[in-house]
Amino acid sequence: MKKLSIFMLVLCCFSILAACSTDPVKKDLITYVNDGMLPLTQDEKAVTEKYESVTGDNFTDDETLYNTLRDNIIPEYTKYLDKVEAVKTETPEVRAVHETYIKAVSTQKEALITMIDALEKGDLNLINESNTKLSEGKKLFRDFGEQVNTLAKEHDVKINKK
Repeated sequence: MKKLSIFMLVLCCFSILAACSTDPVKKDLITYVNDGMLPLTQDEKAVTEKYESVTGDNFTDDETLYNTLRDNIIPEYTKYLDKVEAVKTETPEVRAVHETYIKAVSTQKEALITMIDALEKGDLNLINESNTKLSEGKKLFRDFGEQVNTLAKEHDVKINKK
């Protein structure tokens, strides 16, 4: 689900490791990534896999896509968004980064809901609108990744691939 999920590229394969510090942003960023966001990767991965199972090369027909979106993907993505929104941060700097992530997930969810509407109505304009929202979400995920990397550099946090 390349359009739906850049999160896996940004955080799934990363962990942030650093010694304890008196820098509150550094501490918050480490806690945010390791304890707040990394535990959510499996939820995100499960939704991504379901989306990919009915789109792209795996697309079979509109009805299958519609039913999977309605019955599985959107409800699970809604639960995922709730979990993302529940992640706590301690500093304004990390909160700002997290708000970008929340906006990305929300935009993707809006795109999925628009896709359902487009399929119900057979409306090409709504399909285009959904694709535009997917692209906007993808950009927000990239922005989030850049913000995490920038904040990590500014606060001497080393990001290691697992």
